[in-house]
Amino acid sequence: MGILKLILLPVAVGVLIATVWNLVPEKEVIVEENNFYGSGKIRADNTEIKPFKVNVDQKVIDDLKHRLENARISHSVLEDSDDFFYGFNAKQLLKLRDYWLNKYDWRKQEAIINQFPQFTTEIEGLQVHFLRVQPSKSYKIVKPILVAHGWPGNVFEFYKLIPILTDPKKHGINSEFAFEVIAPSIPGYGWSEQPKKSGFSQLACARVFKKLMVRLGFDKFYLQGGDWGAIITSLLTRVYPEHVIALHLNMMPAMPGTSFMGTLYDILGWLVPSTLSSKALQKNHNPFSKFGVMIVETGYMHLQATKPDTAGTSLNDSPIGLAAYIIEKFSTWTNTDYRALPDGGLNKRFTNDELLTIVMIYWTNGNIVSSQRFYREFFLDKRCEDLGKKYVSTPTAHASGLNELYDRTPIEVSRYLFNITHYTEIDMGHFAAFEAPKPVAASVFQFIKDLE
Repeated sequence: MGILKLILLPVAVGVLIATVWNLVPEKEVIVEENNFYGSGKIRADNTEIKPFKVNVDQKVIDDLKHRLENARISHSVLEDSDDFFYGFNAKQLLKLRDYWLNKYDWRKQEAIINQFPQFTTEIEGLQVHFLRVQPSKSYKIVKPILVAHGWPGNVFEFYKLIPILTDPKKHGINSEFAFEVIAPSIPGYGWSEQPKKSGFSQLACARVFKKLMVRLGFDKFYLQGGDWGAIITSLLTRVYPEHVIALHLNMMPAMPGTSFMGTLYDILGWLVPSTLSSKALQKNHNPFSKFGVMIVETGYMHLQATKPDTAGTSLNDSPIGLAAYIIEKFSTWTNTDYRALPDGGLNKRFTNDELLTIVMIYWTNGNIVSSQRFYREFFLDKRCEDLGKKYVSTPTAHASGLNELYDRTPIEVSRYLFNITHYTEIDMGHFAAFEAPKPVAASVFQFIKDLE
């Protein structure tokens, strides 16, 4: 046993003791059937489903150009740190601004988004935006699936995944069935309305998404999600299991200490790597090493979970600040090694057009603050944590990103919280559908085929 392991062994024992201390008899979690997050007094929802098209006013684009032209990027790059370890490199930021001003075409990206049928409908007082994409009639078997995004993303993350799910054969996946894809914007993100009242947590969102699917005529359906989407779909599965056929995750929402056996195997896999079935994880699994990375890389989370309105105000007023704040995550969260590169490795997996379109959706809707509030609501709603300890018996798949910052959970750990029937490892980071759409889609199809 290495010296580091000997030093950390008492810590491991402490973690196990803390886990036992944290384990309390499963208590009933009360989830209300309805709530209201719209403006003014409670009223009945207008259940009409209305077609929607993205059409940003030209005045907004002109104002953006003016702000970019006058953006103040006055900080110099450190002479001995020309990389992303201090955040978004100023040299690269100037290049990105130049591209944004002179080469980026929002109308082209708007047309890409509008190729997908979009709609809005009111649920719990909020206009909820969603994509609804149906496969061609050549597929006799069609399965409904809701795909859920996270932060700092939006439904644009799925623009390469949706065509594969709705027409697998065209993209080289042999399947007799295809999916009808529902991709909603989380309220406060994209083109969904911002909650006007506090309390809109991931649990509330899970209820809203369930209502959306039922309103569309789907009593039973499949789910897929990563980041907040993984937590939302997991909560939906735990609270409304009668509606969920199967759950596919590209981030395993297994918080440390939620399962004694899971924690035990997490530590055992570190002490005796051969106990892990994953060859990749045998080489580098260490449940403690990621804590150091987390301390460095989760400052944004603490800000957004405590004072989101303060943190978000400047971002909502400065497009260059917003771009730096958001796009830096597409460097580090895709691969932490990219922090050592002068350009953050941003174009290794994404184009400038793709990255800027993610930012543009926040900018043109003015909803970075409401997206950040979602973090505070998560930590305020203790039911999310309590429900996270509940075992999910619904068949679950985990497409594990080998470069994922937040989750390289071994199946030996996750199986104590989820009924894992399918596990695969993919060379990708946090933004799975955006970065590796075909491997993710292949995992979804294989997962469903195996169940049948």
